[in-house]
Parts: sequence; C-alpha cells; structure tokens
Amino acid sequence: MGQAQEVLAEMLRDDVAPALRELGLKGSGKRYRLPSREYLAEIGIQSSLSGSSEWLKFTVNLSVIHRAGYEELRESRTHLPERPSPNMMYSTSCQWRQRLGKLVDGQDRWWVLDAEGESRQEVARDIVAAVRDAGLPELRARIENTS
Repeated sequence: MGQAQEVLAEMLRDDVAPALRELGLKGSGKRYRLPSREYLAEIGIQSSLSGSSEWLKFTVNLSVIHRAGYEELRESRTHLPERPSPNMMYSTSCQWRQRLGKLVDGQDRWWVLDAEGESRQEVARDIVAAVRDAGLPELRARIENTS
C-alpha cells in the first residue's frame, strides 16, 4: 500500500468513521450505510485511478437502492454482487446515485491527500460537514419519499 493510501486509511479510521457513526451511520473504511429495512442507503469512498504513493484523490458517492428491486435485477443479471457497491450504478429503475460534491455546490468534487498527511484534518472536516449538511439529508429524503 502506498503512503498516500495509508494516510487515507488512517483518516477514514481515526477522523471520518467516528464522526459518521455519531451522525447515525454504520460502517467502516470506505463504506457507510444509513440503516433502513427497505433500502440500501450508502456512502462510498471512491479512489481515483490517478495518483501515486505521494498523493491521491478520491470522491464520495451516495446511493439509495430499493432492496427488492435490486434482488429482482439480480435474478436476470446473475453477475451482479449480492451486496451492491455505492460506487457503482446498477439500474435507474431501482437506484438513485449522486456524488456528494454535486449536492454541496453542483460540482463534481475530488479531495486530495498527500503522503505527509498535511491536509488530512481539513479534508476530514470537509467530508464530515458535507455528509452532515447535504449527504444525510438527501439520503433520508430519498428513503422517506419513496417508502
């Protein structure tokens, strides 16, 4: 694992995950979910393919998938995983997906971390604030409005 990847893992474990759990999300690493019986409402961290051991960039995806609709989809598409990833689009009929940055300011947003971790605290605060202020309200609205 590259140094920048280690900084990302540490930031998620030590700074982001505890704050997201305080907001009512469950999960760890690059994946968090809002508990729901009928929906898979998740937040996923997606690393960019560009980067190096010295730096990396990543984005945050939000996804709400109707559980029953996804199971129906899997019956005809047996290659689909049992547990869908919030970083993938599977079907417009049973899934809503959006980048967190688009909800915050209408822009696709990629955060950058360096191997020294100089921006780690600032990036963590920014992600948590964006999830709290834009991501969670949207996930909750999508669950409530479609139930």
